[in-house]
Parts: sequence; structure tokens; C-alpha cells
Amino acid sequence: MEVRQLDLFLRVAELGSINRAAQTLQLSQPALSRQIALLERDMGVLLFSRSQGGVLLTEAGRLLSDRARPLLRQFNLLKQQVGEQAAGQLAIGMPPAWRQIVSCPFIEAIAAQLPGVKLRVCEGLSDELQDDMAAGLLDLGIVPFSATPAHKHTQTALLREPIVVVGLASDLMTPDRPVPLADLDGRNLVLPERPNVLRVQLEQAMARRSLDCRVAVETDSVDICLDMARRGLALSVVPASALPGIVDDPSFSWAPLRAQQVTWALWENQARAHSAAVVEGRRLLLRHIGGLIKRKQWWKAELLVDLKA
Repeated sequence: MEVRQLDLFLRVAELGSINRAAQTLQLSQPALSRQIALLERDMGVLLFSRSQGGVLLTEAGRLLSDRARPLLRQFNLLKQQVGEQAAGQLAIGMPPAWRQIVSCPFIEAIAAQLPGVKLRVCEGLSDELQDDMAAGLLDLGIVPFSATPAHKHTQTALLREPIVVVGLASDLMTPDRPVPLADLDGRNLVLPERPNVLRVQLEQAMARRSLDCRVAVETDSVDICLDMARRGLALSVVPASALPGIVDDPSFSWAPLRAQQVTWALWENQARAHSAAVVEGRRLLLRHIGGLIKRKQWWKAELLVDLKA
């Protein structure tokens, strides 16, 4: 099986027709059919059921389609990394909640102070970023602190921030009155899908108290989480870093979730630790985060790293 064959297979699956796929790929129909047949032979199963109207994925074909896309994405990113000059690139993974408060200002700082660096910012949930770090696709990654960091990576505890509950203004939540877990019992919640660390932490904490953690919506988008709260469809549970998008919006009310916090860590790929782009990127990132906390622009966040070290 070759990477090219997987690309061809996915195009046929997308269009539902070998003829149409051949036209878009600028291949002859027999040549494309031959590549699909070779892939089926290598896999040992039929991937498509054929008819006069086109082709449909078989059960095996659907499985391959679902698994092939992330594999091709990782391969393409790896190919890009190998083909570029390592000293002039920086790949960093950020959680979605950090977009406004960290990610966008960090991108601006890199553009202004390190214009020669090719920056790639990947936004994803904790488990996705951990997978990308383990695969060597990221130089730096912000993920929840782990007792067992990925092999060949160093981990630095970076900061601790509260987990907050966001709802309608009519919910009458206020930052000075923490919400007990019991108040979430049986309420519709919008949360990231498992195995996200915040989701697992909340479910386990509620299960220990025999509370019903009712997940009405799963999404990896902080914007969708907040919009569901704005529409009154569910309470959203997010890190405090997501608050800059709502603090001035009178349609919301919010409060910290009692005794619930998330500790973020900076993971670093040891194989890229020598790169000037990585060293300078790390410096700018820590300086920006330290400045936010010093100026109290990150609600109740606690810095855990010595920026002078």
C-alpha cells in the first residue's frame, strides 16, 4: 500500500465515482481503477461496491476512510517538517480556550520580532495535541499536566487556572460565588468529547458525589460552547482562559466551579530544543503568559514556572 493510493482512494470515496475522480485527478479511468484494485488486493477486502450509478464504500471501506485521513495528515505534516530548514520553523500546539488570550497575541509577537521564522500553530483538544507531540509533529505544546509525559519530551508545569461555568444572565452567577458541583446535577452541559482532560475530570468529580453529569452537546469548539450557553441550551464548562470572549457580554453570567482547576504544562520536543526558532518562541511565549498574569489580565491564573530560571 502506498500513500498515493490512499489519496486516490479518498478522492473516489468523496465523489462516489471512479470516472469523476479520474477527471478531477487528471488520470485515465483505467489507471485509477487499477490503483484501487491494487489497494483492495493489498488490504485483502473490497473497499467499494460498484454499480452503474457509481461506487459506495463497503464497511471495510468506511473504516479505511475514517482511519486514513488522520494518518495522511500526520504524514503530510512530517513531510513538510523534514523538507524545511529546521532552524527557521516553529510548530506549536495550543488549546482552543487560549485563542484570544494567548494564541493570537503570540502569533503577532512572532511576526513582529521573529519575521524569519515560519510559524505553524495547531489548535486542538488535549488528546489531539498529545498525539501530535508523540508523533514528533510539534516543537512545543500546551496541554494539561501529565504524570507520564510523552517519551523524548520534557514537561514544565506552567500555570494553574480555574474552571468556570458559563450560562445565561438569568442564571445569576457571579465570579465571587463559586458554583458547587451539586448545582450541575442533571443540568444540560456542553463539553469537549472524551478523552479530553477537563471532561474526564468533571465526570469523575461528579461521579464521586453520585451526581448526574448530563452531556447535551459535545464539541471541540470553545465558540460553540459559549454560543450554546448564550442560547440557553446548556451550561458551558470551560477554563478561565476562555473568559475574554464573554466578560463584556451582558447576555452571560459566569462563576468558578468550586474546587475545580486545570494545570497546564509546556511540553517540548527534545530533538528540536537546539533550534533558535524554538528557543526564541519559547521565550516569547513565557514572557507573554507571565505578563498577562502579572497584570492580572488572566482571571485567577497562578504562574507555576520561574521565568527568571
